[in-house]
Amino acid sequence: MPLADPARLQAGANADPEFCLAARYWNATLSLESPSSALRVEIADGHVASCRESAAGQGATITVVASDDGWRQFLAPVPRPFYQDLLGGCVQHHGFTVAGDMLALSAYYQATQRLFAVMRALRSGS
Repeated sequence: MPLADPARLQAGANADPEFCLAARYWNATLSLESPSSALRVEIADGHVASCRESAAGQGATITVVASDDGWRQFLAPVPRPFYQDLLGGCVQHHGFTVAGDMLALSAYYQATQRLFAVMRALRSGS
């Protein structure tokens, strides 16, 4: 199960004013991984500069790993309780792991949450 269409996610995030505001000045690489796919999102100066499918386990500023079912529930149009928030629910209750620069994640947490909201909207077709 692909997590998102890379080209649509890049365009959607860069067109989203909330993401652009929350991500301003951010430079990072995110690796979003499941057993069946991995998505590499490169952010430069607050814009998604590159988004592509990749191999899991590559170095990244922040890596989020979950099962295919975990991602499916997290990216549902209206996630059920404890799937709405990466750190507040998924890591604590559903086996998601987050690794890398936690200080950068804390500083840009709202940008990551908005990126996930764009992913949800793309999956639901809205």
